Amino acid sequence: MRTLLLTLALALGCGRAADAPLYLHNREDYQRFRARAPELLEPNYLPFMAARVTLPAEDGAIVPWRWLAALLREEGPPQELLVFCRWPDDAFPLKVHVVSPEIPARFGDRLFPRPPAEYVAAVERALARWETGLEGRVRFARAESAAGADLTIELRGEEAPTPDPSVQVLGATPLGDACRVEGVAGEGRLDVRYRVSELRVFVADQHGLLLPEQVERIALHELGHALGMHGHSPIPNDLMFRVLRDRLPRDELGAEDVNSFVSLYAIPNGTVYAALPTQEPVGTEPARAPEGPPVLSLAPHVDARLGYEVQLPAGWTRVAMQQGVVAVDGVTWDYTASFQILVRAYPSLHDYLARYADAHLGGGELLGQRTVEVAGLPGVRFLFEPRDTGYLEELIFLESGDGRVVVAIAESPAALHDAYLPFFEAILDSLELHAGGPRAADREYGPGPGRGGGRAPR
Repeated sequence: MRTLLLTLALALGCGRAADAPLYLHNREDYQRFRARAPELLEPNYLPFMAARVTLPAEDGAIVPWRWLAALLREEGPPQELLVFCRWPDDAFPLKVHVVSPEIPARFGDRLFPRPPAEYVAAVERALARWETGLEGRVRFARAESAAGADLTIELRGEEAPTPDPSVQVLGATPLGDACRVEGVAGEGRLDVRYRVSELRVFVADQHGLLLPEQVERIALHELGHALGMHGHSPIPNDLMFRVLRDRLPRDELGAEDVNSFVSLYAIPNGTVYAALPTQEPVGTEPARAPEGPPVLSLAPHVDARLGYEVQLPAGWTRVAMQQGVVAVDGVTWDYTASFQILVRAYPSLHDYLARYADAHLGGGELLGQRTVEVAGLPGVRFLFEPRDTGYLEELIFLESGDGRVVVAIAESPAALHDAYLPFFEAILDSLELHAGGPRAADREYGPGPGRGGGRAPR
């Protein structure tokens, strides 16, 4: 299957003037909100889901805003807020009408025909995935016509537009006036009305008709916007990242997708996330060294599938991955340091490094290397400085002796490397490898790591 690069159009709920202050999501705002909403599931990209709205006025004056004092960055009432705005609970099941595509003859393929019904079925699978993925928190019902629908999904049997030569816009969900503020509902919450009446999905690109599985993924993403995602995830592997690439096996909702939408529908509708500054921020605070000696979580992270366990620092956010786990000091989209464990099926460490050393160690300067033994496993350790990042990486490659290679990647700002090194050493000391896990003889070698061995996104 060809690689499909998708950039999905999004009309934000309340666009801003070109000279409006820039706002960058940050963990400080998230932690302040987290203290008010301890029921949130993590990891998530919840802050990026919020709509940007203007505080409503009454008789020409700003409505009471004293309850926002803890969120304000300067004196005076805020001009704009970030607000969680989604369908009310009593709107479900949403009545959805799917418009079947009219496919021109020029897109016909006598060997592999694509009847319109296959694309309709792909959208219905996407609807079902949202229902099961969120465990019934959102539900859909079929509407026979657009007139009786809350949401119309239009499948367009035409080539998607190309606003930029490098991408095609294969889906769009207009959100220009989806969220309307009608007043103040109470402390920390606005009275909002949310409605999305339509979304569009194209079934062809410059090469011809898309596969139904590709259309399903586009529909999954656009339905996320229709359900209340006003921005895009900053994490490339998430369904709601702004650019989507086809992956096999067929995509499911990832952990951050599920956590974010479940949390969105657990928070009272109209909840204010943060007040936006009326002036450009002076600058970001420099990263701070961790306080005190390393403290590891009492419960280890156990992966029976890959055959290892490891204790990670208490308070760090952890994310399970297909080939291991990553823990970050912060949140996945704004962190200071990270530690990653990958377990790969490979016959020997020598063979692994012969193939993937450049993927791990290219694009920067190798500062040192030495042989090591970790958890009774022989290996090699590199100190590496990626180019133009300000970070250092400790990369440890270990050989299991039974057809596995264990890769540990520790990343921290160069200025804080010495402060984080005891944390990295404590994690390595806790590593245990068990019998089992993937074997090189059991499967073909999968694709190698990307730059930095699949480093946590920044």
